[in-house]
Amino acid sequence: MPPPVAKRDLLIVDDHPIITLAVKSLVETMLTGYMPHTVHTVADALVMIEKCKPAVAVVDISLPDGDGLDLIRRIKDAAPSCAVLVFSMQNELHYGARALKAGANGYLMKGDKVSAVVEAIRKIESGGIYASPALTEELMRSVSKPAHTGIETFSDREYQVFRVLAEGHSTKEIALRLKISTKTVDSHIEHMKGKLGSANKTELLLKARDWLRSTQGGG
Repeated sequence: MPPPVAKRDLLIVDDHPIITLAVKSLVETMLTGYMPHTVHTVADALVMIEKCKPAVAVVDISLPDGDGLDLIRRIKDAAPSCAVLVFSMQNELHYGARALKAGANGYLMKGDKVSAVVEAIRKIESGGIYASPALTEELMRSVSKPAHTGIETFSDREYQVFRVLAEGHSTKEIALRLKISTKTVDSHIEHMKGKLGSANKTELLLKARDWLRSTQGGG
């Protein structure tokens, strides 16, 4: 009898236990050859990545101790062959392009059928890119019509600061969350004010909150 084939490691990074259990159950029942591991923070994800060098990672964008976009890059640095699927409540039309640029191989919203995770995992590990028709159309539009103003011109770090600001956090809290100085946060805020034509931080905050509501409303 031939020896059993070793299972490939699959890492699930999400701070919602129900989501991690649902994805883990799908992997175990509908996919063969995978050993799923679940973690809830960026810190634990980084430890697990170094330990098992997963073949696939399913990652949320919003995590309690860091940013999913940064985590995607760090996964790719530590395990270049790892296929990364973003599975998030965050609107794909706002985050999809940035996630793919960071190194993700697919983007799936939690508002879609959870069973779509299986299809997405199969596609990305076979070398494909998983994107909804809406995201694909948005990506094509962004290529054909380069942006010159607005949120789409933010750097990834500005985008991170903008999102945490929209959640109602202070400059000090943003600095702690993103592990940067308060001076750097203030600098990013000034740059964002200029890009959005905001007269002051309060106006920027109002725009950030409106933007956050629109992203959540889409997912």
